[in-house]
Amino acid sequence: MVVNLGENLIPTLQLIKSDGYSFETTATITYKILDASGTVEVVSSQSAVYNTNTGSYTDTLVPSASWPTQEVGAYLIAWSIADTDDDFPTIITEPLEIAIDKLKIDRILGLVHENMYIDQTVFDAEGNMISARLRIYENSANVGTATGVLAAYRITANSTGPGKFTSWKQEMI
Repeated sequence: MVVNLGENLIPTLQLIKSDGYSFETTATITYKILDASGTVEVVSSQSAVYNTNTGSYTDTLVPSASWPTQEVGAYLIAWSIADTDDDFPTIITEPLEIAIDKLKIDRILGLVHENMYIDQTVFDAEGNMISARLRIYENSANVGTATGVLAAYRITANSTGPGKFTSWKQEMI
């Protein structure tokens, strides 16, 4: 499971019985989150409840309440399974990655105009720029090339006369 830093986690565990098509619905399921080595508990035991719509045990973990020290990195979700009708393992572990939201980073870089390049400009009859492409790069060495582009934006503007525009729009493309 991969989630962005600070966003709610929705841990989900589905237990399919040995018949291959029915679900375990009455188990007692808890989980905790451990560091990548599985030795340090970073979120203490939480309960998951059976959701009939998804056929799985789920919970919503709100980082600000249950994991305020959350950091980007690799972790493990350790599920504890008890009171089952079938022969399930008592512990199931799966990877969890807390990532940085790349789209938000790209938007921030676009706003601060770091390592940017404007080209594909179009001007109206009065010399006003009415369209252009703006690209943001991962480093200054790549600026103006096709390499290392983090995000690209289309700029459009409407004008009412020489040097006067009424609106300016910058959209990610």
